[in-house]
Amino acid sequence: MHQLLGLVLGKRDLSRAGDLFSLEDSEIEDCLSQALEEIKAISCSPDYLTNDNDQAVVEICITRITTAIRETRSIERHGGALVGLWESCLEHNLTPQGKDEDTPHAKIASDITSCILQNYSRPPVMALAVPVAVRFLQRGNRELSRNMSSYLSLAAMAKAELLAEHTEAITCSVLGGNHMLLRVLPSVYPKQPHAIHRHLGNLTAMMSHLDSPEQQHLLRLIRMVAEKRKRVLSPLVPSLVGYLGDASLNETLLGALVDMSQASPASMTPFLPALRVVGQQYPVLLGDVVKIHRAVGLTSERQARSSLAYLVSLLGSMDHSFHYSLLLEIRALTDRYTSILGGCAKDIYRMSNSFTSIARLLETYTTINCSVCVGAGGFGRGSEQRLQVKIQAFEEKMGDEGGEGETDGGSTTPQRRYSMGQAAREEYREMRFNRSKSLALHAVRSRSINSESGQDGEGVELTSDALLSVSPPNQQTENLDTSPTERELTNVSSLSPSTHPATPREEQRDGQGEGEGRRGVNRDTGKEDKLYSHLRDNMEKIKEFCSVMVQQIPIPEHCVIEDSSRGCVAKLSFSCSLKGHYCLYTKSCFTLTSLQPHLWINIMLLHLQSQHSSPLSSLDDCVQRLGRLWERTQLKGAHCFSMAMTQQPTPHRKDLDSLQILLEEVRFFDLFGFSEEEGSWLCYMCNNPEKATVVNEDGQPLIEGKLKEKQVRWKFIKRWKTRYFTLAGNQLLFRKGKSDELDDSTIELSKVQSVKVVAKKRRERGLPRAFEIFTDSKTYVLKARDEKHAEEWLQCINVAVAQARERENREATTYL
Repeated sequence: MHQLLGLVLGKRDLSRAGDLFSLEDSEIEDCLSQALEEIKAISCSPDYLTNDNDQAVVEICITRITTAIRETRSIERHGGALVGLWESCLEHNLTPQGKDEDTPHAKIASDITSCILQNYSRPPVMALAVPVAVRFLQRGNRELSRNMSSYLSLAAMAKAELLAEHTEAITCSVLGGNHMLLRVLPSVYPKQPHAIHRHLGNLTAMMSHLDSPEQQHLLRLIRMVAEKRKRVLSPLVPSLVGYLGDASLNETLLGALVDMSQASPASMTPFLPALRVVGQQYPVLLGDVVKIHRAVGLTSERQARSSLAYLVSLLGSMDHSFHYSLLLEIRALTDRYTSILGGCAKDIYRMSNSFTSIARLLETYTTINCSVCVGAGGFGRGSEQRLQVKIQAFEEKMGDEGGEGETDGGSTTPQRRYSMGQAAREEYREMRFNRSKSLALHAVRSRSINSESGQDGEGVELTSDALLSVSPPNQQTENLDTSPTERELTNVSSLSPSTHPATPREEQRDGQGEGEGRRGVNRDTGKEDKLYSHLRDNMEKIKEFCSVMVQQIPIPEHCVIEDSSRGCVAKLSFSCSLKGHYCLYTKSCFTLTSLQPHLWINIMLLHLQSQHSSPLSSLDDCVQRLGRLWERTQLKGAHCFSMAMTQQPTPHRKDLDSLQILLEEVRFFDLFGFSEEEGSWLCYMCNNPEKATVVNEDGQPLIEGKLKEKQVRWKFIKRWKTRYFTLAGNQLLFRKGKSDELDDSTIELSKVQSVKVVAKKRRERGLPRAFEIFTDSKTYVLKARDEKHAEEWLQCINVAVAQARERENREATTYL
């Protein structure tokens, strides 16, 4: 042991204790464990509690030793001795004697705690420390327990298995009032679930006594239990439902109840009325309330009828965007119990391409079926008259649906005008609508007649292939449950059938008669290929649509499907098809991320079909590639690829508008334009070769002029200064001074990360004229004199940035 350290500890020399801080850490590093053993012997002596001199010496020595351990990073070397001293404190009284007055051994424990537990990321140290730290939780010192809890929470995140064997002690500490440790329980639960299950009822009962952060940790634990051990929570359903009135808790709790309803739907039955009230108070939670009703409804026909009545009632009160998911839950019930709609389910789901029509049909059929069930013993004249009244009401409802476009003057006009084959689609829709209405009314009459004649009225069975004949609005952006992150890179240009060797199926494509008939049949099932039939019947519409669409929406060259925090997204890459001498995208691509993967896949399929003279089939390789992309995006309960692609001949105009808005937001049209001569999308340089020649001559500017630069970054300070800017080559130069000397400041375009428009305030009119340039080290805010000049500058800067990146890519390729 170092001489001075030995003197201070051996003689308890308080006068020399301060000199220990004049020593270098390296001078005493080798003897720290020995010194800790000596301190342990002093603190365990009988007179230590009454000897103020010894307590002062120990306190100073511990401070010096722990400092040396931290500075020399030797905790693993001296950790055993340090934990030994720490553990010895447990043999003594740690309960405060007065107000905020720690006992001598509590002070030692407190001084050592941070030195040990700050190393929570080092498993060897934590393996020694955690068993001791857990014992401190039950020793009656609140401050010491709070510090332990804080460090144990960090240790649980770094190495949860070290705390797992102490789950029982940690849970008991939580129940004893140490709520900070609630954050540890979700980390140790997967390792020791049963230890927590035993106390789950008491933990849940604490909910109303916890602060908001602590409630969130408990909610996380409950959700984990619901996902992995659903039945364990069944006895707690009454208390969990009781907390649904709290807006800060109900979303997570309801998610747990949804999981429980899958494993134990019967436990949820008595609480359906309470859940309906919650859904009424918090409409955002209706999706989960509906799922629970579906789960309970699947247990018996009686429950199915009750749940169906509630779900159908929501159709009339909910926004149309909610109808699709609601219809899927209704469909699940009618799949299981086909009789609850009077055997007419198939006709309902084959109804026209209108959500409103299906919703009204379901309401009408539910009402009619209730009347039929009441009179099941036989139909007399009164029953027939009541049925006629119901049918008349049904016809009036359908008449309202068909007359939505009528004006007061009696003339009929469509609600929206479409530029691509609208007249043909309207005619086709009306034809399907009338046919479906006739089938539906005929089914109702047949059901009634069968009941009168004593026949079994459940002759119509809803089979698994009788899918909804509608496409969900904005299905591509609905935030339903998605699978874990899955990716598939697809070269869209390689999807074209013409780029692959002909297969036997493709050789028959242009054949007639029996050859084409076999092509339209799925070889595995022997059934008709619905996608083939759909594309065959709509080939002219698709070609007409694509001839206009490709001039407004570019077809991506690559598509990658990924999961993100915002849901499933498509990462799309676009390239120039000409790839001229000065092309911006010979070695790179323009990329963007879209929240509408389904829509992009749809237009890619339509584009493929428009390029071929005969219908594509589900068996074609190019179609199967798109199908695999679709599977990566498929939402739970959503249509499969072939079914989704056959819901409508072409996308709606509003869907295409949304894609154009996205392309405008990412400034795609600054860099690309459609060339009628080439019949494809070309980059700015290939579209404007005369400018490309000038721009690529050294020193020739792409654009120059005055812009205002914001001098202060804060938005509420409006201080602008006019500069003269020149965009040439790989640089954006601007003069800061008033003189014309070449004292220029430069923005390297290769370092520009993005260029974005500064959004205008709502009260301001017109297009924005300010924009931001983001580099890796600074942000520049610039403003043009008007919107027109702002657009010119934005386009030129984006072109120059793309050119700089392309130049770097070419140089890198050449180097390699």
